[in-house]
Amino acid sequence: MGKQRLKFDDLRRILRSFGVEELAGRGKGSHTLYWKQFDDGRFTYPVPNRKDVLPCYVKGARKKFRLLPDDGVTDEDFFSR
Repeated sequence: MGKQRLKFDDLRRILRSFGVEELAGRGKGSHTLYWKQFDDGRFTYPVPNRKDVLPCYVKGARKKFRLLPDDGVTDEDFFSR
């Protein structure tokens, strides 16, 4: 799996392209809370508001929002959006 840092705005753009939304006004001041509705519930994931988002948060968001190769989203497809 691609282990790379992303700019915060790039991660935001990628997640939006997969239907993941921001919860405005939620999360700590240092984090932005993202969410996506699935048939089995609503899932949220906090991402730090930093210039560069660490690979562990990118991987966590991909796992939480089912954007991994096992879910049909290749690394190339994810990072190229």
